[in-house]
Amino acid sequence: MLGEVTAEVLGAAENQHARNGLLGQNAMVIETTLPDWLPHLEGTIVDGELLRGWALSEVWRIRLNGATRKSVIAKRGVGELAGEARRYHELVVPLGIPAPRLLAEGGSGVIVLEDVGGEDLEARPTAEGYEEAVRVLARMRAESALRLASDPALAAGLRRSTADLVAVAARADAAMTALRPDLAGALDDPVRAMTGCLEQLSSEPETIVHGDFQAKNLLHTPGGGIVTIDWSDAYVHPHLGDLYLLLREGRKQGRIDGVRMEALPELFAHEAGTDPQAVTDQLVTGGLCWTMNALRWVVETGVHAVPVSREWIDELVTDLRELTSVINGRSRPQRGVPGRQQPRRRRSHRLGGVDERR
Repeated sequence: MLGEVTAEVLGAAENQHARNGLLGQNAMVIETTLPDWLPHLEGTIVDGELLRGWALSEVWRIRLNGATRKSVIAKRGVGELAGEARRYHELVVPLGIPAPRLLAEGGSGVIVLEDVGGEDLEARPTAEGYEEAVRVLARMRAESALRLASDPALAAGLRRSTADLVAVAARADAAMTALRPDLAGALDDPVRAMTGCLEQLSSEPETIVHGDFQAKNLLHTPGGGIVTIDWSDAYVHPHLGDLYLLLREGRKQGRIDGVRMEALPELFAHEAGTDPQAVTDQLVTGGLCWTMNALRWVVETGVHAVPVSREWIDELVTDLRELTSVINGRSRPQRGVPGRQQPRRRRSHRLGGVDERR
């Protein structure tokens, strides 16, 4: 995925192809190692820093001289992660969602974004940051719901129905059973529970679902703000899987004080102007949707792209069963977010819409 580009003299004839064909006619390289998929960039490339390098996703900070911006973020996604530009055009921009600006597009899955700088909430976890992330999510969902309701044609190709999400569950079940025959039938109850929950949720306003709303995709900004990045998994639906994932990931990593973490659903309810119990109920539905899609990705793609992901199947199935048991009244969720407290573990790869560093 990477190609070395070395240009010691900017005008050297032997490097003309590297400068014009590989990096664009307006960009020049000064002794660095860069990916071979960079699109045309303004100014002189000084160097590049690999920020993330996964099997299906690569992110670089490219520093420039003689350009309007001193640096930009270049990204390349493969497979399901190749659709971020579409999300910008059909969701992020039309819905007015605060996010780094899309500056350019290259080949399949390649985009260049504004570099907003700042540490992410994973690198610098703070209670204030998590609280602001919840406020950002509540505002984003409320404002998006209004715009989507006013224009039924907006993001029409990215609106998901109950049938669409149930189809995801069917794919997860089929691929998992083929891979793990011992788990045949394990998703029967979760699928039924999810289907019932989604039918009840169908009367709720459609809004934005980021799909990977967790600490690594939330950047601190000056003044205590939070901006959301990485929109490749986004779509439109009422479910609250984004809040479920933020709480799940934060609790498992033990990132902030437990009392403040458990207060986040109530904060969301306050910001959204809704009943806290309704938020708790919707967290179960959102949890089923997010976890089912995570499992679908693992059994369809992850086991091939990231072989270690095979080890995560049992945990995801257990999470689905526990969420289902909450719905069936056989157990009670811990206050604030359904599910169980897991031992802290870290994983070093990324799932399609899932971060494995859980």
